Amino acid sequence: MTPAELLDDHQRKPRNVGKLLNASAVGDVGSIVVGDALRFYIGVSGGKITQAKYQVFNCADQVAASSVLTEVVAGKTFAEAKALGPSAICAHLGGLDHTALPPRLWAVDGLRAAIAAYESDEVDADAELDPLLCRCFGIAEETARQAVRVSGCTTVDEVVNATGAGTGCGTCRADIPRLIEEATTPQAAAAPAPGQQRQGPAGRIQTLLRIQRLVGAKLLPAWQAQGATVELWDFDGRMVKVRVGGSFVTDADARRLALGELEQLLKAEVEASLGVEETV
Repeated sequence: MTPAELLDDHQRKPRNVGKLLNASAVGDVGSIVVGDALRFYIGVSGGKITQAKYQVFNCADQVAASSVLTEVVAGKTFAEAKALGPSAICAHLGGLDHTALPPRLWAVDGLRAAIAAYESDEVDADAELDPLLCRCFGIAEETARQAVRVSGCTTVDEVVNATGAGTGCGTCRADIPRLIEEATTPQAAAAPAPGQQRQGPAGRIQTLLRIQRLVGAKLLPAWQAQGATVELWDFDGRMVKVRVGGSFVTDADARRLALGELEQLLKAEVEASLGVEETV
């Protein structure tokens, strides 16, 4: 195959997609708020990276390069891995023109973030491997179930639109009816509540979408009437970070009241452990 054909093969049949069980470190890139994110996992032994895997969320253009990088980085020392970039990916594909790659390679950033996390002992890897629904984009089965439970999806197309699963090769669409059924059975209702386990990027995105709907329905109209805004800025699974604007910038009392109302709403209707923090 030509270099371009090899790149296309990695896009259509990506290697090393999904969570790495017992990963040594994880690097996150992108915005959970916006919904575009990449998570890069590395396994380390003897001072070298022995294995790498990744997940992408709503950034399909990063799949092929991420797939290639997981092959390139295997067996590299940290110093060698930090030096990897577009040229290494192009060389691995037999001399690919670098213009065929995205302008920014999120996997490279994710790899470097994972190395930095390992070197600073900030390991943040999931303890268990969630079954994958969509291997093209690393979307877990639980993400589809949450789309049913939280977002109210009832059809295959609605789950596809909510999660992005099935928008690659499409083979996983056949599994979605089973997940819809599982999410609507009595057993599903007895499943652990959100927050009992640490949420990965996909879970945080679904929770954030629920928060956005609640805010839009119950708080936003009153804020807008005051000429104020509260922007959902970030969410780490426990703390919702917001930025205020409009009249809330100068009216400290109204701002405190609004943020208190937001926190009460989240604790009552999403999860009791959630908090709200203002950021600048």
